[in-house]
Amino acid sequence: MRREWTGWTAALLVLAACGGEDGSGGVDGGRPDASRDAAGERTPDGAPQDGSADDGGVWRPPEPPWPRTLPDASQLGPVPEGYQRLRAIIHLHSPISHDACDGEGWRDGGVDETCLGHLREGLCAARVDVAMLTDHAPHLNELSFERAFLVQDGDEVVYDEARRQVGAWWACPSDHRVLVTVGSENALMPVALHGHPRTGDGAPDDLESLYDGDDAVSVARFREAGGFVLVNHTEQRPLEWLRAGDFDGVEIYNLHANVDPRIETGGGVPSGVLPWLLRFRTVGARLTPDLAFLVFVAPNEFALDRWDALLAEGRRPLGTAGTDAHENALPWPLADGERGDSYRRMIRWFSNMLLVDAARFDEAPVVAVREALRARRLLVAFEAVGSPVGLGFEARTPSGDVVPVGGEAPVGSTLRLGRPELPPGHPAEPAPSVRLALLRVEAGGATEVAANDGEEDLTFVVTAPGVYRGVVTIEPNHAWPYVPELPASMHRPVPWVYTNPIFVPAP
Repeated sequence: MRREWTGWTAALLVLAACGGEDGSGGVDGGRPDASRDAAGERTPDGAPQDGSADDGGVWRPPEPPWPRTLPDASQLGPVPEGYQRLRAIIHLHSPISHDACDGEGWRDGGVDETCLGHLREGLCAARVDVAMLTDHAPHLNELSFERAFLVQDGDEVVYDEARRQVGAWWACPSDHRVLVTVGSENALMPVALHGHPRTGDGAPDDLESLYDGDDAVSVARFREAGGFVLVNHTEQRPLEWLRAGDFDGVEIYNLHANVDPRIETGGGVPSGVLPWLLRFRTVGARLTPDLAFLVFVAPNEFALDRWDALLAEGRRPLGTAGTDAHENALPWPLADGERGDSYRRMIRWFSNMLLVDAARFDEAPVVAVREALRARRLLVAFEAVGSPVGLGFEARTPSGDVVPVGGEAPVGSTLRLGRPELPPGHPAEPAPSVRLALLRVEAGGATEVAANDGEEDLTFVVTAPGVYRGVVTIEPNHAWPYVPELPASMHRPVPWVYTNPIFVPAP
């Protein structure tokens, strides 16, 4: 959607204008143990050892307790034989989108190189394997499809068997590289296209109108062009609209649903989110900027409920998480000097973990990615609090076969939801609290059928047909010392892993 950020951006601007000189938005909100020195600045009592205070007693935020560069997806634990795990960002805007980089990403028919540089740097820093660009029309419709990949010197073009450009490998300063595909976000969000959809013959004659469509003809043209058709911003879609639609997947989490004051997510987001977000601008505040995500992250309950309703009715839409990064919402710097909504910051907060056929990916990477999407081999990982090492969801059938996430398993199979751990080098104390749960999706909602306190993998023998998905939550106790100014009321469990379902049909 083209106007998704404007409402809450305006609210933040109003709060910023009303705030004090320190950018706090008029919020004090300190913890009971916080004190001030003679100059009125917060002292660093209770701060982590790697925080620092200058001579005036102003607490300087430490480097994030986990690396700014995320671990390679292959380091997050074993996968079923024959598969490869990839970190994917789905729903991402390049400078081509008219509203990217504060509306300045596209100038006089060309991209702003600084904006593009931020995007590329963010993808490389997070070791993203697949970046599914979803640029708006305009300006995507104005470009040749090949130009939309924004290839630079050192990149490599990816062709399909028909010698059409379907992807590009963006080179990183390290040995890492990012597979880039092209899609569009308007009324719907087709991803991984192999060309612009065909206009005319019952479809709109102009490409912009076709990209804007959500009717059956538009969807057919998206699929004809290779697209996997997603519903963007599920939290804004009535259930009846979803029931009537023809699409392949839905967003079960979108970042802005937690912070847009016009949207009721039903997620229990703490009150006063927007002023607290502004507080991360203050150099003297005891708040590490990369952990601003912890202020507002919460389940998008409305989106999850709609997804469950569709699953319970027999449909099998893929569930994805939408980063929706534009660098167009929080233009002011946080305490680390980097803008609040930088590509780097947003891209590292959460990812879509894809299981692709390893041999197929070597031969035809874009085809392998599309096949993984269609097979629903995807888990959502919230990496802001640490990448979940050991995540996984699979079934072992009575005959011993392993069925990966997204597949079908018979009654009598054993489901296994992996117990994630923090990567090496993360703070061990205070230890996070982790909870694993398996849900059976039914008419009227999802019912918990098994759970544990995160000491081990969660297993469950299926005795009844149904749709089963996994959820891992974490109370990030290891992170709270890096934001000691946040009140205890904001200490709460947050999502760590969402799985797509495993389907158990009736015998």
